[in-house]
Amino acid sequence: MDDEVKRVQFTWGLIFLRTKRFRSLMDSLGRRRISKPVGWAFLYLLPVVAAVGLYFFFSILAAYVSLPPQQVGVSLRSVSPLAYLGLPGLNPYIPLVYGWIALFVAMIVHEGAHGVVARSLGLPVKSSGLVFFLFLPIGAFVDVDEAAIKEARSRDAGRVLAAGAGTNFAVAILSLILLFAVVSTMSPLTTGLAVSQVVVPSPAAQAGIKPGDFIKAVNGVNYNDSGQLSTAEVSGKLLPNQVVTVTVWRAGGTTQIDNVTLAGNPDNSSKAYFGITSTGSDYLQQLVRQYTGSFLSRPILYFCAPTFPQCQDGIPFSASNSVFYSSALGAALVPIAMLLYWVFFLNLNLAIFNSLPLGPLDGGQAFKLGLQYVGRGKLSEAWVGRIGMLTGIALILIIFGYPVAAYLGLI
Repeated sequence: MDDEVKRVQFTWGLIFLRTKRFRSLMDSLGRRRISKPVGWAFLYLLPVVAAVGLYFFFSILAAYVSLPPQQVGVSLRSVSPLAYLGLPGLNPYIPLVYGWIALFVAMIVHEGAHGVVARSLGLPVKSSGLVFFLFLPIGAFVDVDEAAIKEARSRDAGRVLAAGAGTNFAVAILSLILLFAVVSTMSPLTTGLAVSQVVVPSPAAQAGIKPGDFIKAVNGVNYNDSGQLSTAEVSGKLLPNQVVTVTVWRAGGTTQIDNVTLAGNPDNSSKAYFGITSTGSDYLQQLVRQYTGSFLSRPILYFCAPTFPQCQDGIPFSASNSVFYSSALGAALVPIAMLLYWVFFLNLNLAIFNSLPLGPLDGGQAFKLGLQYVGRGKLSEAWVGRIGMLTGIALILIIFGYPVAAYLGLI
């Protein structure tokens, strides 16, 4: 069969478009001087990425263990089972378009890296191609000759195996750096209290206050902290039934609304009630600094997706917060930030899972190669397989045992 003739395969609802056409590109990249040093870098990076993943898993596990098992179970069952799948369109929290593009990028760079490093070491690549779901490309594959991998030196096979996860990790970090640059361009539209919700009925609703407005002042007193003016109360000097003037910023213009009569707080009649949920502009600016400066102090923050309801308040470019910011990027701000986030998120997750010493994954195979190298002459191939299998089982039980038992109500 001619090398350029495509072969289409259908497996489990997926379409595999197989060809050798991309091999010339991998050959070209593999011949570059940088390819071999990068392969070494990825080999040493693999255990680091695995350690990062284990750190996050154990951090989450520690948070679960600190809570009553019943509370953990209720929390886990409140999330759709599909949320535990990393597939855009099925997972309700991964946007279809952004998620599809990010997954495609992650799979392309992962598989392509295997092929490039293999060719840099002279190992044959039988074919490569794209994977489609219906008519949408969702990934790629590269068939590195398995027999050649088994016969290769451990360090060469290890570099090929580590290339996919290493490249995913590098793309994830690059995407996060670019995301920080994008978020750093954000600043509050104006000073004041950004209104996210208006209670109906309430004095704010009767005054025509709308979500997206900024309340700049009440009776000439400026407010920049939502603690001063909230759904619960208006701060001390204002009283129930008092008539006030509210200065409101809306769509670039400032207006005054006169004769707004404050109500009494249902929980404390001595305090006034306005009827809004708001965020101070000072906090909005702090949110930008916090998001771009917490990579080392609070890395778990970046695993909290902007589409997850419990996370939106802490992310500047989420749907609930982005309306209160301006940026040099204009209307392109949110699409760019969301795309960069999901490229980061899916690449990092793919890197972590493929780095862990689990069964047939790249990390699992690299772990066995490491055992063979360390135990050469002492460990048989059978024992290497047993140790690898037991390590994978133990890791799965440690990481997922408690949450799964809580989810099923077994503890």
